[in-house]
Amino acid sequence: MNVRRGRTPRLLMLAVGMAASTGAGTLPAAASGAPTAELSINPGHGALTVDLVARSRNFSTRVVTFQWTFGDGTTAMTSSHQVSHRYPSAATFLPSVVEIDSQGEQASANGTLELADCPVGTAQCNESLAGAGGVQLLQATGPVTSGAEVNLFVGPFKISHCEPEVAPAAALTDSMFSGALTVTLKYVTTHPAQVQTTCFASPVSFMEVGGQTVTSGPLQACSTPAPPPCVKSIDISGSNVTKVLVVPPGDPKVGAP
Repeated sequence: MNVRRGRTPRLLMLAVGMAASTGAGTLPAAASGAPTAELSINPGHGALTVDLVARSRNFSTRVVTFQWTFGDGTTAMTSSHQVSHRYPSAATFLPSVVEIDSQGEQASANGTLELADCPVGTAQCNESLAGAGGVQLLQATGPVTSGAEVNLFVGPFKISHCEPEVAPAAALTDSMFSGALTVTLKYVTTHPAQVQTTCFASPVSFMEVGGQTVTSGPLQACSTPAPPPCVKSIDISGSNVTKVLVVPPGDPKVGAP
């Protein structure tokens, strides 16, 4: 991997949650009332910069402290659920967060983060993360310009209005892609009946499967009138699932199957 040079990237985030259809690596359902932490990434600002974002569920009172471990030997403590961190190089890291409420209750979450530079001189970038947190493969492919990058992440997350529980989810951000990205996700399902639903959420509106313009909901299949984000294909072989999505570049998003 090449070390990134300083620049302000345009970023895309796609989180493909596994709550409805996960096998190995699935988080056990939290007991009623038990505090639960979530961890994912949001678009950062600048080279090697990632915004880690946490969510809190079932805490008795408001979470007042977030203890961050970035996986590069550094830590931070904030009162905010989101923190921006600049990593020293393009590599793989294991970030985590401990959430503590005003009564001392706490929960933790951790993930796998891979920062990758697209090879210089190539017109097509293909980066992947394998065997992390219940996701067999997360792969992003698309046309790039000079200095392109992609960040891949797997951690526990829930997509509101679609997923039933917190479970391992995949996420990615991209910079300097010149066209739509093809995102491939492979995992093992224990809920075959739910595989056909692919959840998605975004601060930018998109058209969901029912034809409504929304910021969260199930994605429709790719077709002539259906612009990305959309589902290109779903392949089921026994308990093994492969989903291929098409997503636009430079458009912050979050989503899940």
